[in-house]
Amino acid sequence: MTNMLTWSRIAQKAADMARTKSIPNRAALIVAAAEELFGRYGYERTSIDDIARHLGIGKGSIYLDFRTKDDILLAILSNHVDLLKRCMQERLDNATSSPLSTLKEILEQSIGLVYDKVTRDTHAPEALLHTSAAMKSRFDHFYLSQRTTVLQLLKMAASAGEIAPEKASEEMAITILMTTSSLYPPYLNNYSESETCVKKTQILKQARLTLELLISGLKAT
Repeated sequence: MTNMLTWSRIAQKAADMARTKSIPNRAALIVAAAEELFGRYGYERTSIDDIARHLGIGKGSIYLDFRTKDDILLAILSNHVDLLKRCMQERLDNATSSPLSTLKEILEQSIGLVYDKVTRDTHAPEALLHTSAAMKSRFDHFYLSQRTTVLQLLKMAASAGEIAPEKASEEMAITILMTTSSLYPPYLNNYSESETCVKKTQILKQARLTLELLISGLKAT
């Protein structure tokens, strides 16, 4: 009887593993579950077991797609980066306004998208892309592509006669990104004595004012 029970458990475990392996989009489901749990409880307080329990699958099933919890975090941040890059490229490809106006639109859109992602949960993992030096280093390709897009638009603006040719430089692109970096996480309100939390309406208002100053400065002869 004992042997029969043992073989029954083994057979059931094998069946469960086979079923788990056949789940469509399993890796995407794991990433989505981890993103939810990281945002709710924090990265450190969430375990692989927690993610598996949340999905109703065995812990071993997680390891079919991800070796470590850190790999899942990197997948979440990769999705975040892909979204930002895709939105920037789509805006660039479908630009109908002047290059400087397109630059303003791209930067404002990026600021809004990041705010929505980072503030939706207390511990939203996407914030790490903007606050962790280690994660910035891991995703240096994103910052390079962002700088390349800004520089491309500056060169287009110079060709269109919107700015002087000498302003279409990598140094200017870096300056623009440095100036707008305060509009990304962490949302520290160091300029007001009465508020502790920056609302989206406020961050977008500050973004528009900052970008207006930048564009006006670029146009100045």
